Amino acid sequence: MSDQSLSFQHLRDEEFCLLSTEDELDILDLFESVLSSSPDADVEQTSQRFVDGLIKLAPGRSLEDQSLPRSTWTALNRIAGCIDHRHYGQDVLVSTVRKLNGVEGWKGLPEIWIAMRDTWNLSPTNNPEAKDEREFTAKEWLNLNSFAARLYNGPHVGSFALFAICELKEGLEGEPKDDDRPEPETRLQVSCEWVVQSGRRLMRESLLDTYADPKEKLETRHYNPYSIGPLFTGLRGFTLERWGFWKRRLLELRDEKIYGEITYKLMDEAIEVMTTIEEDILKKSYPDVV
Repeated sequence: MSDQSLSFQHLRDEEFCLLSTEDELDILDLFESVLSSSPDADVEQTSQRFVDGLIKLAPGRSLEDQSLPRSTWTALNRIAGCIDHRHYGQDVLVSTVRKLNGVEGWKGLPEIWIAMRDTWNLSPTNNPEAKDEREFTAKEWLNLNSFAARLYNGPHVGSFALFAICELKEGLEGEPKDDDRPEPETRLQVSCEWVVQSGRRLMRESLLDTYADPKEKLETRHYNPYSIGPLFTGLRGFTLERWGFWKRRLLELRDEKIYGEITYKLMDEAIEVMTTIEEDILKKSYPDVV
């Protein structure tokens, strides 16, 4: 767990308007205050103080009739981008969302998927002409995806499956090539982080063949939601075949000597997570054999 210091100052930069409403800026101030005043890395206590503060931001207001819940998700996405993918602050954010799911106004997590989808349009680009000053850096993109994957691993944001498939496809099912966004190594890092943070959810959906359609023709599997990348020829959605492809692809890429240290570390973590999940299933299925 990383304990490095955090900086959110650039989120307040009026030139880029990364957080553009008073509610969003108030949420950032509250998070910084709660995190800095916590004596230790107590995730549950810190997230509860954050939730209590969020509720106090709307005294006497009808949350169904105003924008605070949507502002919460927008602010949390930006905050997550500033928190290292191994910092306990990521867990504080996830615990906060889980608690808010039971709070009037945030119950059911209204518009959380829409806010994340809008954020997805700001992935880092390599094309200077297409660059948006509001877009995430490569490091922020990894951090944001860590947050999204942790949320997906829980029971309340099933719609995040689309983000999971998108990033795993981009990182593991295509030939590495430079195009507009983001660069190949960043895509690989992000796909690894989805496995590390939501591997068990990914396996569960693979066992259920979620979104897979065996009657669909191969030529249409590249264009529909939960589509496949050019290197994979199986069904779209989640399948054990696709899970196996992802793992084999990670093992292949792990042998290439072209990446940075953090990428190899993430690949090792992802491979270990997948192997552990597979072994756990084997032990439960064949307890007398293993």
